[in-house]
Amino acid sequence: KARTGRTKQRYAPDGSRLVCGVVAVSHDKKKILVVESTSRKNHWVLPKGGFETDEATPEDAALREAWEEAGITGKIVKSLGEIPDPRASTKVADCNSGASSVNSSAPTSPSSTTSTATNCSFPSKTISQKSLYIFFEVNVDKEEACWPEMHKRSRKWITYAEATKCFETMKRPELLEAVRRSSVMR
Repeated sequence: KARTGRTKQRYAPDGSRLVCGVVAVSHDKKKILVVESTSRKNHWVLPKGGFETDEATPEDAALREAWEEAGITGKIVKSLGEIPDPRASTKVADCNSGASSVNSSAPTSPSSTTSTATNCSFPSKTISQKSLYIFFEVNVDKEEACWPEMHKRSRKWITYAEATKCFETMKRPELLEAVRRSSVMR
């Protein structure tokens, strides 16, 4: 069964959500495995998701996400490192002026987005929350016919060129950077 929700979500000291994922590379190094987004049809992404408090390492989280989203098991062969969120900083409503401003001390969890302004008694509106992506290259041992999210997502193998075009079109530079750091053939 796939996990849902963010009650166990880990956050970086700056408030960024920690997201772990994999670049699953085929044995011949010619393709990577992508999964369909659950929120957008024909939007292909790398298997990834939140690093949770009951997971000892980012590697554990990445391998769990690979299983839940893509139905694969395998071995991590190398870290692809951290990739900062390419989106702008978290923005919150300014209670005094009604304008939006960048919050330099991002909240440590989504539930702590209330304003620090003294005359503000309502939660600030979070427009976007940054993530810190941590990717690993995986050699796939098994691709199962049944997996936890098989009814929510499709999976497919694509080439480096197809991945580049896909992630550029979908405006997902963090996914593109993870693939660029992998050993998939260009």
